[in-house]
Amino acid sequence: MSCAVTSCSPRRPESPVRGWSGFPCRGAVTNGTRSVKSTPHRNAVSQASCDRICTCMQLCRCDCPSACPSGTIRRVRSQVLPPRQPSPSRLDGRPNQAHQILGRQLRLLRESRGMSAAGAGLGIAASKSKISRIECGQIGVAETDLHRMLEMYAVTEPHQREALLRFVRELSQPQWWHDDRTVLGGSLCSYLILESLAQHIRTYEVRFVPGLLQTPAYAEAVIRLRYTDTTEIDRRVRVRMQRQKEILRGRTPRLWALVDKAALSEAFPGEKVMREQIEFLRQVSWLPSVSLQVLPSGAGGRRGIGNSFSILRQTITNLSDVVYIEHIGDPLFLDTTAASDPYRQAMEELALEAGKPADTMAELDDALARLGKP
Repeated sequence: MSCAVTSCSPRRPESPVRGWSGFPCRGAVTNGTRSVKSTPHRNAVSQASCDRICTCMQLCRCDCPSACPSGTIRRVRSQVLPPRQPSPSRLDGRPNQAHQILGRQLRLLRESRGMSAAGAGLGIAASKSKISRIECGQIGVAETDLHRMLEMYAVTEPHQREALLRFVRELSQPQWWHDDRTVLGGSLCSYLILESLAQHIRTYEVRFVPGLLQTPAYAEAVIRLRYTDTTEIDRRVRVRMQRQKEILRGRTPRLWALVDKAALSEAFPGEKVMREQIEFLRQVSWLPSVSLQVLPSGAGGRRGIGNSFSILRQTITNLSDVVYIEHIGDPLFLDTTAASDPYRQAMEELALEAGKPADTMAELDDALARLGKP
């Protein structure tokens, strides 16, 4: 393969327009019987890269893809340009999963009225594309647009309207964890929003005390198992303690926690920390908004439940319970009935196998006795 080249002009400086860098060729590059004039192109390869390509292909110093009849430069360009960077949403703390859950709920409301995305767009003076992006969680929805949508979708129940409006406000306004969002990541930020909106929180922890019921020292010991940066550990502990304060200070949401007996038997962070943790559990178990049950050791494993998970029941009508499953990587959100039902059933089965809430205090006293006197 070769390209016949006539005279070329010396290199010209880059165009001042960003994204354009042309090195026009005054001569023509012969392509059979057709003469092609080179012109500047967007996203052009750098001059140095172009020089390397031209050396191999005997082309003129021109970044014009049309200069070579075989289109080889177009293929080489993908190797020269830097790879596309991943979306920063995972790192900037944007609660994508929460946006997607809200968007799916709005789509269900629209479809229940038999309305197209284009028709909904006309109702809020927007395009079909904007409605699609809202329903996919790519962009947020303004309160004024939500009011119009609810009118179009015939959502008249005050409780339902207020729940959706509160969801939008939580997503659009800075929350108490806003300064820590880049450390927490988008998935945990999504969970914090859904947790703050929940009516009931049911949580099962495989081998530790549930996060919402941990003391600062116990929480720090657990977080240190995964993270090493001292500043990040401190910020995560602070967020966990604030979560606890937000949840336990009122009568809603109601917290129902299952703790494995093995978590109470092991002096994992040290006897002093564990004794302080059990004393704290004895205190919170008296709260009217908390139900604490102790499972026989390994009960979850015998049922094939290997991961910790939480179930959040929202106040929005027709929205399924949201299941949050913790993983080493990104956690998993399940917000459809088909996906969340197995976990709801598993939670109920575990609760039946666990001791009654009235027996929890005796279990905690036994755990303290096993630790011995301080």
